[in-house]
Amino acid sequence: MSLINSWKSICVAAAAPLLLGAGVAEASNPSGWRAPAPDDRLYAVTIFMGEGTEDNFSDVLENFFDVKGSTDHVVAVTASRLLGWYGQSLSFEAELLYAYHYGREAYHEFGTAAYARWHDFPWNNYVATTLAVGMGPSYTTAFPQLEQQPDGRRSRTLNQFNLQTTFALPSRQDISLVARLQHRSGVFGAFNGVTDASNFLTLGLRYEF
Repeated sequence: MSLINSWKSICVAAAAPLLLGAGVAEASNPSGWRAPAPDDRLYAVTIFMGEGTEDNFSDVLENFFDVKGSTDHVVAVTASRLLGWYGQSLSFEAELLYAYHYGREAYHEFGTAAYARWHDFPWNNYVATTLAVGMGPSYTTAFPQLEQQPDGRRSRTLNQFNLQTTFALPSRQDISLVARLQHRSGVFGAFNGVTDASNFLTLGLRYEF
């Protein structure tokens, strides 16, 4: 089974209810912003790897079962820091990313992003789950062929927009399985006319401390 198929199998059962749960966010938690509590785990390290796809971002979301892999691969590590909470269930964090891309070509990627993470799901007593959305700048040391636009435009600096879910045992919520859609784009052409650039479907592990 390919890594993309594994990613599909893990995510598909949770995807729809996760998005629905995130949408209710602060409506049920009106207590407002607060700083991290003394017993919060402030830091996290995530290691993940995955395959690229020739499909664009909307196709990945709309045609989930027909995503096709490419010869592009990535292995990455991130370090993040909890910034605070809004209400009881929505947290915010900052992340630094380093990624090594290989396959069709080899190059490095560096990035930073801000994340909003939703924690409150009805099945958390059985599988502790979070859903996170993050975005921020990303820089590559080469012009990836996977990202070249039909008219030839490309950019090393783009915006990353990532979707991430985590799954952990309730008794060990410091260690979790991560499924992550790693996306780079030009924000509707704002970066040198680039629109959709690259998408990687990845799996990994996250350790919080």
